[in-house]
Amino acid sequence: EGTYDFVEKTHAAHIVARDQDGRFLMIREYRYLLEKISIAQPAGGIEPSESPVDGAKREFREETGYEAATWIEVGKCAGMPFLTNEWLHVFYATDLTRVGTHDDEVTDVFLMTAQEIDDAIRDGRIWDGHAIAAWYMAKLHLGL
Repeated sequence: EGTYDFVEKTHAAHIVARDQDGRFLMIREYRYLLEKISIAQPAGGIEPSESPVDGAKREFREETGYEAATWIEVGKCAGMPFLTNEWLHVFYATDLTRVGTHDDEVTDVFLMTAQEIDDAIRDGRIWDGHAIAAWYMAKLHLGL
């Protein structure tokens, strides 16, 4: 008996994007609630009027200044079902083209190899649970 608080959401997208050299596009972003910089893949909310892939494409462009020609949804998960009803759609994007600059919420856009991502998860530099789940789904898709 008691009050159950939760955050009402719908869908979000996480984009694991790979360049022509096999490296993955990552971002650094300040996370206010934890008061620290996060390393993760580009991600963001999907508007109610958008399909998951359209929301992913918009967020990817806004957060990185890149577009991708090829999009594959590699998985879907509920990141925090005890706190929110949000579904996380994970996309693998390739054939990248730089078309502009990233928005102000992102401090840096950079590339990492698969081994560097694994190492950063292992040593705690990548600590965002959605980023770790998205990476795992992409690795399964890619057979890494």
